[in-house]
Amino acid sequence: MVGAGLSGLNAALILERWGYEVHVIEAKERVGGRLWTLDHMPGSPEGGGNVMGANYGRVFHMAHALNVPLRTPPHTLPADYFIGNHRIARNDWATSSANPLSEAWRAIPPDRLMGKLNITNPLLETRAWHDPILMASDQSAASGLRALGFPDAAIELIGSNNSYGNNLNETSLMTLYRIMGEFARLSGPALSVKEAAEGNMRLPEAMAMNLTRPVRKGEAVTAIHQSASLTTVTVESGSALEADAVVLALPVPALRQIEVTLPSSQQALLESIDYHKVVQLHCIVEEPFWESSGWSGSWWTDSLLGRVFTRPILGTTRHNMTVWINGDDCDALNSLDEATCTETLTQALWKLMPSAQDLTSVGQLVRWSADRYAGGVWALWRPGQAATAHEAIRAPAGRLFFAGEHTAEAYRGMEAAMESGERAALEVMRLLA
Repeated sequence: MVGAGLSGLNAALILERWGYEVHVIEAKERVGGRLWTLDHMPGSPEGGGNVMGANYGRVFHMAHALNVPLRTPPHTLPADYFIGNHRIARNDWATSSANPLSEAWRAIPPDRLMGKLNITNPLLETRAWHDPILMASDQSAASGLRALGFPDAAIELIGSNNSYGNNLNETSLMTLYRIMGEFARLSGPALSVKEAAEGNMRLPEAMAMNLTRPVRKGEAVTAIHQSASLTTVTVESGSALEADAVVLALPVPALRQIEVTLPSSQQALLESIDYHKVVQLHCIVEEPFWESSGWSGSWWTDSLLGRVFTRPILGTTRHNMTVWINGDDCDALNSLDEATCTETLTQALWKLMPSAQDLTSVGQLVRWSADRYAGGVWALWRPGQAATAHEAIRAPAGRLFFAGEHTAEAYRGMEAAMESGERAALEVMRLLA
């Protein structure tokens, strides 16, 4: 098993349960992959996967089975808006002269504009995105939104904080439909998201602790070779491990760094898949400085800062504040060294919120694209890829099998990772049975 994120750990636990001898190799000095709880900061904010969606059945089952306590997350404070250098209180959005939207659209806040896709969404059913006829009509979000009648101002605002593509020209419209359809299916008062009470990394840590053999951490795989009856996995130290099969449960950017022979069509596809860029700056706020100014505490901006999420640290008057920047807007920040990047973001934060400076301290800069074992936060499908790439990317190659959120059939996020590990384990068992 190469990779000790949720997908690799779930596959390993399933295979062990059925009597197989499993070795898990992890390049980092910790398990969890793109789950990363910042335990060194007050409030232990999440640098990786934030919440467990209401439909994450496998995740919830594993948490309950391993006695990992869950809770409803503290509510993130409501967001006001900073658009074109204008501050707009959330309750004033619809009537503000700084609102750039046309009359028919101006009542929709920026963070709800993409929800208009559900009026025409052909992917409201869970498996509808597998329909080849529907998916054949895929196009870029930029052209698709315009064809659907979204005004230019709305498209610009959506592009300012697009969590599902690095820019709208390279974002699949069908991917947006699929994500909005999933959100629509999850709406309802009986459903709520959860998080691990002591940090989401507690789940993969508990999974790793339940393996028969400890995870071999800090050992990056450099090459995998296979014959008709055997695979050989080589790590950076030069040592090798022989196995009947290998599950590659790691993001595509990490997979590209391993010397491995795959079918040419599959290799070409792996080279074409992008990953979403995210930069985060995690801060601690000692007192709610926004209250004296009449603001809500969080911000949605069309500027360098992207979105600013603020939520209380339970049992204190302090708050975790996270600056979250998406997509190609991260490029300039990723070109800077860590100190300069941090300083650039903090100066922009003080400019937006001058009263924050004396009450806010910086805790951690997170740049997922700069992480060689992640390469970004999740896989992206280019226009037209979702119809063809998904099945091909996960196809077994001899004794090699593939897991990870990018290979999941029906879900996204943590549940996608768990689902893919389950499927890969079953594929291995079919081979070895």
